[in-house]
This record gives sequence, C-alpha cells and structure tokens, in this order.
Amino acid sequence: MVKKKQVTLSNISEIEEKISSLKLELSNFKGILASKTKSNNTSKKKELKKEIARYLTLKNQLIKNDLKKKVESKV
Repeated sequence: MVKKKQVTLSNISEIEEKISSLKLELSNFKGILASKTKSNNTSKKKELKKEIARYLTLKNQLIKNDLKKKVESKV
C-alpha cells in the first residue's frame, strides 16, 4: 500500500500511466475473486481502490494548480 507521503510523481502523464496499471491490476484481481479462486490477500482490492483514488486526487490537484498558474499569468 502506498502512503500519501510516498506518492512523488509530479508529471501528469506519469500519474496516468500509474493509474492505468493499477486499474489493470485491479481488474485482474477482480477476475481472480470472481472465479472463486482462493486468494491469499483478500484486502488487496480495497487497497488498490484507495491507491487509485490517491493518484487521481494528486492528478486533479496538479491540473488545478496548472490552471491557476495560467490564469494568474494572464492577469
């Protein structure tokens, strides 16, 4: 699980790549759970969702900051 302090990606494209890889991992894990295969880590689904949410929040904050900078530079 990635802690909030460990999220250090500063480029939006890097964050999008990480989000897509996490979503792929989540879908694979959901498939394992749906096939009723025994899983060692049942809380992994919840952890992946939280991690995706952290990266989406970081991405939105970066976008918001970029927009603020553009508006301030125009004024």
